[in-house]
This record gives sequence, structure tokens and C-alpha cells, in this order.
Amino acid sequence: MIYLLYNTLLTLVLILSSPYFLIRSLFQKRLRKALMQRMGFLETRSLGGSIWIHAASVGEVFCSVPLLRRIKKEFPSRKIVLTTMTSTGNEAAKAQLSEADHILFLPIDHPIVLRRVLKKIQPTLLLIAETELWPNLLRTCGKKGIPIILFNGRISEKSFRGYLFFRFLFEECLKYVSLFLMQTNEDQDRIVQIGAPPEKTSVVGNLKFDHALPSVTQEARSTLAQSLGLYGRETVLIAGSTHSGEEELLTSLSKELREIDSDLIFILAPRHLNRLEEVEQMLRKESLSWIRRTVLPTDQDRPDQKRRPEVILLDTMGELMSLYSLATLVFIGGSLVPVGGHNPLEPLFFKSASFSALLCLTFWKSRVVSSKQKEQSR
Repeated sequence: MIYLLYNTLLTLVLILSSPYFLIRSLFQKRLRKALMQRMGFLETRSLGGSIWIHAASVGEVFCSVPLLRRIKKEFPSRKIVLTTMTSTGNEAAKAQLSEADHILFLPIDHPIVLRRVLKKIQPTLLLIAETELWPNLLRTCGKKGIPIILFNGRISEKSFRGYLFFRFLFEECLKYVSLFLMQTNEDQDRIVQIGAPPEKTSVVGNLKFDHALPSVTQEARSTLAQSLGLYGRETVLIAGSTHSGEEELLTSLSKELREIDSDLIFILAPRHLNRLEEVEQMLRKESLSWIRRTVLPTDQDRPDQKRRPEVILLDTMGELMSLYSLATLVFIGGSLVPVGGHNPLEPLFFKSASFSALLCLTFWKSRVVSSKQKEQSR
């Protein structure tokens, strides 16, 4: 009964919202392609025996990398289909996961759509990163005998409250999951409270720690620095994966730092690229000069240091990790707003100092003041 109600409400929402998305898709080719995939109209041929991995957004894509590559190595003949929820996750997957044979958007959680997709993909296994619990997806795959594994599972306090409120909806569909591989004991307790059978749950840690981060050679690092117009003596502050509410604080921080260190370069990388115009409006309001990474001038047209923009706005996918190799200080987004701080492993891998915004300011001010005092004492 509960699933009849869920599917009825979902059908009504789709009917009511379809005119809006259809009109938008007429003018946006990217949205049109994504909409077709979400409705289950895939351009691929039937993929019998494929392995389906779902990674909702950028973070989930990142944690899926070591697992996907290991699967491809162990089962090279198997087709791998990776689906994402967000466009940024989709772009990140295309930039980082050449091993995936098909990168698509997750279909809408409607039985008709899912039957169409499963007929095309024909998966022998469904792997879900972290916690993407779609009732019809789990039930449809489960009833077809397709094993389902939730890996790198985690449930935040906020998500837990929501899942617990709808426990009556999730309890039945969770029985179709073959294995819940959770990050911590707390995550395990939460998934059990939502309705997962305790005997199917295990704590295995965070898969992100198994990610083999690429090394950046000195030559590649020099080339990257030149492409940004860096001369080698700058202090590079990178704010990665930032959210609304954080950029304002960070730009204020960069202003203060620049007063005591004129060589400061501030690279701002919003978590979601569809917020670039919003961030640019904020920079304009703060009276800061900026330039997008993709329109940085060539070496021949490079402005001198005095005319260099105060902010470099990163509008590319898959480049942030390499940029961390140039960083003096790194701020990891999601830590000043109620999102939960994002993965700090990449800057730590390159031995970049990683601090909260206030610690950045305190640390760098004391460092610069101390340096000036030493020079004066000489």
C-alpha cells in the first residue's frame, strides 16, 4: 500500500513538472540529454552482464575510483556503467574515470522508467556509493535477483533524521540489499535503525583512504604554475569545494592577508560549477578583480604582477587536485556551513597546510609578522 501511494505521488509530480523541464530542454542541449537519460531513454545498446555503480555527486565519484578501477582490472570483459545524480558528479566522472564504459544520469525512481533502464543495462550487480536509498530502485533490482551492495556507507545526522522519519518506506526495500559496508560503527547503528538487517551490515572504514592519488612531477608542477601566471614566490591560498556562505568569509580573509602579503594569490573553487555566476556577483560586490581559469591569458598576453587579478575562479573539472600541489594554504569547503567538511586527503597528500579560515588568518599573520621582525632585526 505504501509503495502504491509513493508511486502515485511520484507520478503526479512528474506530470506536473514535465512542462517546465520540457520547455527548458528546448533551449538547453545539456539538460535535454540529461532529461532523456533520467527518463530511461538510453542511446547505448543492451549491456548484458554489466556492473552498475551509482555515485551521486563529486564526493561519491571520488570514493568510487579505487573500487571501479579494481573491478575493471579483475573483470576486464565486464562493461561498467556509472550513474550520477548531479551534473558536477557526471563531469567529474568523465574527467577521472576512463575505465567506466558508460557514464549516465541516474534514472528517475519510477517503476516504468527503471524497467526500461534495467532492460538496457542488464546488470549482474548494483553497487551504491555511500547512502543513495531509492525505494523503487532497490525493490526492482532486488525482485529481479540482482545483488545490491552499499559501499563506503555513511549517514549524517541530518540524513539520519530524514530516513528515520520515513522508516516505514525504507524498511521493506532495505531487505533487498545484500550487504551494507559502512564507514563507522555509528553509521552501522544508524542503517540498522532505519531497517537494515544487522547480519548484513559490516564496518570496513572509508574507501577514500584507498584512493591512489597521482604524483605531480616537478616539470608538470612548473607548467601548471606558469599557466596560472605564478612566478614561484607567491603565497597560494586555495579554497576548494566551497559553498554559499563560505566564499564571503574567504574573500574577506584574502583581503586581510593581501594587506600583509602582496604576493598572495587566491584560487577559489566552488563545489558546484553552476554557482559560478553567483560567486562572480559576490566578488563584484566585494570590489575584487577576478578571472576564470579557462580565460586566463596566454604567456604572451600575461599581465605583470601589479595588474594580476586578485582571484582566480576555478571553472574546470578534475584540476583541483593538481592545483593543491602549488598551495601554501588550503581551505576545505563545507566546514563553515552545515554541510560537513569535504575530503582533505588531496591537499594532505601534497603536504599543503590545511586549516579553517580563522586558523589560516592567525597562522599566516603570525608567520609574516615574524618574518618582518627578523628582517628588521638584521
